Amino acid sequence: MNLKSILPDNINEYADYVDEDMSENIGRMFYRGLAAHAPEDDSLLSLLIWELKSPEGNERSTSELKWIYSADPSYISNILDGYHSEVLNDGVKKTIFESSSIKKEEENALSESGFTIEQVEGSNIDVTLGECSKLPLFKKHAPLYVQSLNLLDDQEFLQGIMNILFKDDDPALEDIAFLSRTWYEPEISCYTKTDGKVTGLFLVHACPSGILTPVLLFALGADAKINIVEMLRFSVKAAEDKYPEDTVIRVHRRNLPVKKISAKLFPDKKGTPSVSGVRNEE
Repeated sequence: MNLKSILPDNINEYADYVDEDMSENIGRMFYRGLAAHAPEDDSLLSLLIWELKSPEGNERSTSELKWIYSADPSYISNILDGYHSEVLNDGVKKTIFESSSIKKEEENALSESGFTIEQVEGSNIDVTLGECSKLPLFKKHAPLYVQSLNLLDDQEFLQGIMNILFKDDDPALEDIAFLSRTWYEPEISCYTKTDGKVTGLFLVHACPSGILTPVLLFALGADAKINIVEMLRFSVKAAEDKYPEDTVIRVHRRNLPVKKISAKLFPDKKGTPSVSGVRNEE
């Protein structure tokens, strides 16, 4: 099989095999893609998209498989061999994945390729804007000091990101320092300031599919907890003015603080049953 890198200038060739929300990530700082084609007719045999989670190459260096496609599960092992060579060059020591759509035959192929597989509750939960609007927390409007992102200039935005990264060494997005303001939905993303400096950010990405994905909720200072609540209020109320109530908000429960907030707001929501896997690459 012939291996080809997936890049911004050829991702459209794979539109039938990769959904639009994943496709838009190609070109981001730490996203990579690899496709395996048949040498005789160039047909697509398999495809992987992954994100480097610790790009500095330290002991925590991890790659997360974000998308797996195969015309037949038998092709998975060969593309994983090519993937292995790629990620070793990036200092990756471990590969992880979580998927709710992998078929049993693909699961078996991944297991045969060295992945330790287990059944898990998915880390994402989906709620609708209408469900959020009904919660008591979101009945009130946020105070005026919470402002939409489109009122913040580029320099202030970057300074706010840097302030937060200085305090938070485990950001939700590996490439958050490299993404421009245009990556975020400007009217429902918001910020707070203290003494003229950005000390709170709630950043939401609007996916091409229409799904809204919160990607950063962080605040600094004595009023941090209050400001987090008020930024949530602002965002939901602003979304009500722009999006229909059946708009899906996908929450990635990536760490304990997000899990606690999610459990408090949506105690009955569960993640989709999924398969997770891990493999050492050394």
